[in-house]
Amino acid sequence: MEYGMRNHGTFNTAPEGQGVEWYTPTSYGAGAGAAAGGGSYAAPGYGSMSTTNQSYGANPFDDEPPLLEELGIDIAGILMKTRSVLFHRLNSKSLEDLDMGGALIFIFVLGGLHLLTGKLHFGIILGWSVVHSAVLWFVINQLAGTDAVENQGLDLYSICCVCGYCMVPLVVYSAISLLVPQTPAMVALAAFCTLWSAHTAARIFGRRSRALDENQWLVMYPCILMYGAFSLLCIY
Repeated sequence: MEYGMRNHGTFNTAPEGQGVEWYTPTSYGAGAGAAAGGGSYAAPGYGSMSTTNQSYGANPFDDEPPLLEELGIDIAGILMKTRSVLFHRLNSKSLEDLDMGGALIFIFVLGGLHLLTGKLHFGIILGWSVVHSAVLWFVINQLAGTDAVENQGLDLYSICCVCGYCMVPLVVYSAISLLVPQTPAMVALAAFCTLWSAHTAARIFGRRSRALDENQWLVMYPCILMYGAFSLLCIY
């Protein structure tokens, strides 16, 4: 008989357990090695296979950083900058480096608050923010002159971040308007929040350029127009 066993006797007369020689991987490797010139062959055992399975079974995402960290969104930093804007702490160092993540969060929160009142304004708020930021960037660069070229805090990206963070008072007003009906007092509160946002943005820009610090009221005028448009969306 071939293919793994060899019969030394007849099939019918061989005693049980004798006459049949089974070839195991170890005995086969030893015999093959002896026939080839005295070498040895070691078949892989179950221990190496289990080690290989463990290495393949390890999670490759264990060492990956969190998703928010990869996207550059720092929740603690956003909350710190929000408190600085909300409580008018404009001398805080956290306002020197604003990020786009927080600005987009406030834009979508404002759109979500409008949606709760039955107004679908996501596209309008996002579009107006981009257009007003571009207009404000042009005005600021004309007022700052050479400071705008040397100061990287006056580029279009930084101005969009400032405009988004300074929208916090309008977000607070939109949240209040969900609970309080529209009255003349609410209209006055909307005007106050508009001035609050515009003055905060003008102060932040003034900290980044001496020329803008001397012309804060000129910078504040386009900011009033921008935030006034958003407050009108909240009222009507």
